[in-house]
Amino acid sequence: MDVIALDGRAYAKFIAAGTYFLRKYRQVLNDLNVFPVPDGDTGTNMYLTVRAAMLEAGKLHDAPLSEVAAAAAAGSLMGARGNSGVIISQMLRGFAHHVRHRREIDTFMLATAMREAVTAARQALLRPVEGTIISVAQAAADSAYHLALHERDFYRLASGVLRAANEALERTPEQLAALKEAGVVDSGGAGFVYFLEGILRFLPDVKVRATAFPRRPVRQKVFTQTQVVGENKYCTEFILEDATTSVLDLRELLEPRGESLLVIGAPPTIKVHIHTDDPDRVQSLAGKHGRLTRVKVDNMEQQHNVLVVDAPQVARSAIAVVPGPGFERIARELGAEVTVGGEKNPSVRDLLLAVNKTLGTEIYLFVNDKNVALAAKEVAKLTDKRLHVVPTVDIVGGIAGLFALRGMGEDATPSVDEVFAAVSRVQSAQLFIAGKDASVGGVSVSKGQPAATHAGALVGGESVLETATAVLRAMGAEGGGLITLYYGGAQKEKDAQRLSEELATVFPAAEVEYYYGGMKNAEYWMSLDE
Repeated sequence: MDVIALDGRAYAKFIAAGTYFLRKYRQVLNDLNVFPVPDGDTGTNMYLTVRAAMLEAGKLHDAPLSEVAAAAAAGSLMGARGNSGVIISQMLRGFAHHVRHRREIDTFMLATAMREAVTAARQALLRPVEGTIISVAQAAADSAYHLALHERDFYRLASGVLRAANEALERTPEQLAALKEAGVVDSGGAGFVYFLEGILRFLPDVKVRATAFPRRPVRQKVFTQTQVVGENKYCTEFILEDATTSVLDLRELLEPRGESLLVIGAPPTIKVHIHTDDPDRVQSLAGKHGRLTRVKVDNMEQQHNVLVVDAPQVARSAIAVVPGPGFERIARELGAEVTVGGEKNPSVRDLLLAVNKTLGTEIYLFVNDKNVALAAKEVAKLTDKRLHVVPTVDIVGGIAGLFALRGMGEDATPSVDEVFAAVSRVQSAQLFIAGKDASVGGVSVSKGQPAATHAGALVGGESVLETATAVLRAMGAEGGGLITLYYGGAQKEKDAQRLSEELATVFPAAEVEYYYGGMKNAEYWMSLDE
């Protein structure tokens, strides 16, 4: 069922769903925090900001969209914390302004509201920096605008917007040197993408779910020593009530007193955020033009010194050989500290370099291809670390193994047999287009025909759907379970979405999900988890 209108009730639920994702992953986002200073609180600040918006929106969830959006914006202004939180509050304020006369909106109005939201955030910044949440939000808004020209359904629009935001997030290290140095994406941008992810997963009446962004972002364990807090080490925030000055005049007054200055809102209530070395002076100047409330001063140098440490000792690390960029993201979200490209079988040297990059002394290497297993065993002879080679025969098994390892706890060091036991519970199949005529076990396929392999058997069909249906029946999907499709080859997201919907009809007892795998040697990897 298409979702073609967004009213006040749905908007309040959208805010709640996005808030849930930020709450769930706030500490991981804190660990990504590098810019503008590595003080480790971006996830917390974003969560507390949108939580304040959620609480106010929830009070009016049956009201028209205009009223709910205004309440969310007001709540976020009062609850805004940190650079990222203040920027988010400005986005909500810009959105509310755009829908101020609307009971509900369609996808095109959503797209134009997103553009105004980004514009409002940019105007609040003295010097907007690319490679931050602003860049990611801009990419999302631009994508929404282009998609809304022909797309009326909010779910399909949200899927495309999330994909564009994630692609922009991946570019942030190339835009901002501090991120590239630390080897992370922008934490504020990641939080924004997670907020969108929560919204996408809330949308009702959609059995097939997909995600363009990892459900668990890569956790950054170490900051480099060159990332330091500068002279303006006090993050100072307050609200100026009963303000007798304008936002522009107050911004001009405070600009010489520090950096990362944000002055937002409008008289009689103005929110201020600044990094300064003299928070008392900043408060004194602002206090001449109103009444200060909700004052908060944090010493970012102390926060940073807690984070900047030598490489920590961790109980274990995981390495995964992956056949495509989508699988790389999935493996990292499941805890793989290092990944190795597997489109061509990696050499002993490639695998040894990967082992040397890890922080742990107990290393679990998921080979995900029987052709890699021998090289992996040679690596064990060349390293002082204790290397556990998990002989997974394909990427589906590797994903199951990473799931199992993560579920055993961060400090556990199970045996290979314990990890491999979980792998055996998941069945896999590879679907591809035959490159030549072939016959295996009495089954023949012709060049250019869809075919699949499962447990050493060959399955053919006249179409991708027919082939996928046949091999999933052989795997026992009619009895239910979770069917997961990983698409690559010549397949696009729309193809994977269509196939998933068709398979959900064929196998009503099963749940169906699809993800981007990005492998070149197959159209789909399929798994069935009972």
